[in-house]
Amino acid sequence: MSHFTKVQTQINDLVALKKALDQLGWKYRVAEDNQKVTVRGYKGQTTEAELCIDMGKYDIGVIKTETGNYELVSDWWGVETTKGLTEAEVVKEINQKYAYQRVVAAVEEAGYTVDVNNVAADGTVKLNVSKWG
Repeated sequence: MSHFTKVQTQINDLVALKKALDQLGWKYRVAEDNQKVTVRGYKGQTTEAELCIDMGKYDIGVIKTETGNYELVSDWWGVETTKGLTEAEVVKEINQKYAYQRVVAAVEEAGYTVDVNNVAADGTVKLNVSKWG
């Protein structure tokens, strides 16, 4: 019986996801040349993914779905017991940093520069941007 559980996300940009993981300081491995990386789970069980987030003894896999979005697959119990983060906490952290990276990329694509980046006590991020021209 598999202990892997999938979580649907709205993540569809692997570059922004990798930047979000870098921002979180989480190590990950990316599949190369149309190969997959191995995701570790309970009692040596494994599954395959496009990207594998190292959470200690257990991993979180990032798998592309037919819709083009990515889903997260993991033995969430294992992640919580080794990393101390619940599934909901992990997904929230990834989604927050991912959304930030997407906004910054859109701002820069539009020709703006991020001048100030403030994070309020409640986690709200405020960006001040400018454009010369």
